[in-house]
Amino acid sequence: MKKRPVKSISILSCIFLFCLTPPASYVRSLAVMSIYSRQMEKESLMAAAGFDIEMPGGLSTRETDWYPFVMTFVDNEGFQNYMNNEDLSLTILYNFPAFSLEHGCSRLFDESSPYYNGFYGAYLVSDRSGQPFGFYSDGDINKNNIISVPKFDFYWLVLEDFGLSEEDFVFDCDITSIEKNVICSGYDEWTRIDADITVSGACHTAEKNVASYLQYGRPAFDVSSEFSPVTMKGRIYARYFPEWNTSIFYYIIASKEKVLEKCDKNILSLSKIF
Repeated sequence: MKKRPVKSISILSCIFLFCLTPPASYVRSLAVMSIYSRQMEKESLMAAAGFDIEMPGGLSTRETDWYPFVMTFVDNEGFQNYMNNEDLSLTILYNFPAFSLEHGCSRLFDESSPYYNGFYGAYLVSDRSGQPFGFYSDGDINKNNIISVPKFDFYWLVLEDFGLSEEDFVFDCDITSIEKNVICSGYDEWTRIDADITVSGACHTAEKNVASYLQYGRPAFDVSSEFSPVTMKGRIYARYFPEWNTSIFYYIIASKEKVLEKCDKNILSLSKIF
C-alpha cells in the first residue's frame, strides 16, 4: 500500500491558507502588475519614440510610503474620446500608496493615512498633428489641457471602476503658482505648476470584485463616507520635447503638503530621462 504524500498535502494546505490571508493580495498585485506593466511599456510613447524615463519607486526610500515600483499604462483611445481628438496618444507612469499587509490593500483607501488618495508619476502626451500638447505657440502653458489629463486619469482610470458615477465625480483645480525656467531631470525650461485640488476620494466599501482590485487590493479600511471629496495638493513639472513630439508632465497629488514635498525631493528630483 502506498503511503499518502503527507508533506505535499501540508505544503498545498499552507499555500491555500496563505491565499486567504490579506498579504496574499499584495503578492498577487506584485505578480500581476509587474507582468502587465512590462507589456504596456512595449506599447508606450517611450518605446515608439525611442527614449525612456527612470522613476524611483517605494523601494528607493526607507519608509513604507509608496508601492515598490512605478508602473506603465497606455490608453490612447480612451483619452482620444475624452478630448475628442483622434491625434492624441497617452502613456501614464504612475505609483500609488504602499499596501497595508494587515488590511490587504493599498493605503490609497485609508482616510487616516497621509498618503490617502495620493499618486505620483508622469503623463506623456503626443499629438500626431505636431502641436505641443499643453502649450500654446508662444510657449505658455495651456492650463485647461494640462488639467484635463489628471482629471481624466482620476475618474476614468481609477474612480469609475470603483463604482463612482460620473455625475457624482468632483474635480476642482485652483492653480496657486506657476514658475518657469525650472531645471528637472537634467533639462532646463520646465514649468512648475502648483495647485489646490478638490477631488472625490477613493475610500469606499467594496460591493463586488473589479479589475482595479488586482493592483490596489480589495478596500478593507473603515469608511466614513463613500467617495467623499478631499482637498489635496498638486504639483506638475511640464515640458515639451520636440525631438520626440511628446509633452511630459511629472505629477504629484497628495493629501498632505509634507508628503508632496518629500515625494518631489526623494523621487521626482531623482527621475531621469534618457
